[in-house]
Amino acid sequence: MVDPKEQGVVVVRGTAEGFAQEITAGRHRLVADEPVSAGGTDRGLGPYELLLAGLGA
Repeated sequence: MVDPKEQGVVVVRGTAEGFAQEITAGRHRLVADEPVSAGGTDRGLGPYELLLAGLGA
């Protein structure tokens, strides 16, 4: 297994329950989820918010 703290490595983990995903990018951590209106729990940014944030960066 690759060390998730290594530069350029992104690991996404989730479960079979719901849409929430834990994202590790190097030493940084994010949570992604769908809004409640789309069946998620709104624990983190939605997919479109993540995409727009990436484009904005």
